[in-house]
This record gives sequence, structure tokens and C-alpha cells, in this order.
Amino acid sequence: MIFSPPSKQRIDFLGQAANAYQQQLTAGTPAAELLKRRGLSQDSAQYFRLGYVADPASGHERYRGMLAIPYVNMQGVVAIRFRCTGDHDCKALGHSKYMREPGDEAKIYNILALTLNVSRIAVAEGEPDTWTGWQCEIPTIGVAGVQNWNRLFNRHLRGYKEVVILADGDDAGMQLADTIVKANKNATVRQMPSRSDTNAFYCEHGAEALREKAGF
Repeated sequence: MIFSPPSKQRIDFLGQAANAYQQQLTAGTPAAELLKRRGLSQDSAQYFRLGYVADPASGHERYRGMLAIPYVNMQGVVAIRFRCTGDHDCKALGHSKYMREPGDEAKIYNILALTLNVSRIAVAEGEPDTWTGWQCEIPTIGVAGVQNWNRLFNRHLRGYKEVVILADGDDAGMQLADTIVKANKNATVRQMPSRSDTNAFYCEHGAEALREKAGF
């Protein structure tokens, strides 16, 4: 499978929608409270262009009330993923925690980190863990779980002295780590404690502890 970039018209639409949702991410909204609980700074939220869907763009009505997570590359916003902002068990209520638009294929998150002149890069599972690594001054890209890891993504990891996988402390986290390690000899694994992840570790122990855990 080869990534087919969206048309300029589509990129323009997504960019305008992302800008609007970013303006709608104001203090007290469910999305702002979610990011606050995650320990995300305002600067980090702005860097990642995170937003809140209070007034949906045409075609985005189903995402009303959700956190908007733009996927940005050199061309602009090429996709927006959406996350439920409710403080509840989404599966128990019969809906998905994350949603993407129909036809949107899995992509590397924060792919612009690959343009940095660094010898080591970290890979996190999911967008919140990517925000966390980045906020802690760890150059981090993300992928939404092992099922979204395309083997073609491995080409982006070539040339690094070390690829550090910030693995969740569960079986799914290790499945993703194992998948990447098998294809990349320069990859090593830093697994979080049982039933924890990068963001939870940061919230409990702080940035310095996470950097030490990750080896950065």
C-alpha cells in the first residue's frame, strides 16, 4: 500500500477545518479539560494544532464534541483524527474512542519530526504519547497501534543510530514493539510499567524521569 496524498482542494479544506477547531479549543471545553488531565502544555497543544469540534465543518457533523487531531506534513494538513472527550469507557457505551474519516489510511503522526537533524528518534503508540514525548524534548513520532503499522513505514527509520520504541505496558504495546524491532536492527525497546503508557508515566513521574526511562 502506497500513501496517496490528498488533493490540494482537500488539503485546503482540512487546513481550514483544523484552524477553526483550534480556535474552538478554549478553556473549559471538554477537549481542553482532557488535555489538562494529560499534562499537556498550551504550547504543545498549539504546536500539534489540536482543536475542539464545537461547530463542525461540513461533513464533520458526526465528530461534534470531539478532540480534533490534525496530521500535518510538508504539504499541510493531510488528515484529521478525532477522539472522544468523554471521561468514560467508550467500548462499554458502544462507540469508538478514536475515529478517522472514511477512506483515510493510517499514517505516521508528527512525521515532521523526521526532518530534524538528530541521530535518535522515538516511536510512541498513539497521539497522546507522541505529544508527551515531544513535550519532554524527545523527538517522537507516533502510530495508532500495531494494526496501523505499515511495513513501508520502516523506510523512515533507516539511517538513525537508534530508534527507541516507547512501548505501552501491555501485550498490544509489545506487539507493536516486536513488529518494529523485527524489521529494524537499530531499534530498541523501552517498555512502560504494567498497564501504563508514556503519558501516564510522565503524569506520575515527570519529564526528567521519562527522559531517563527513554534514554534521552
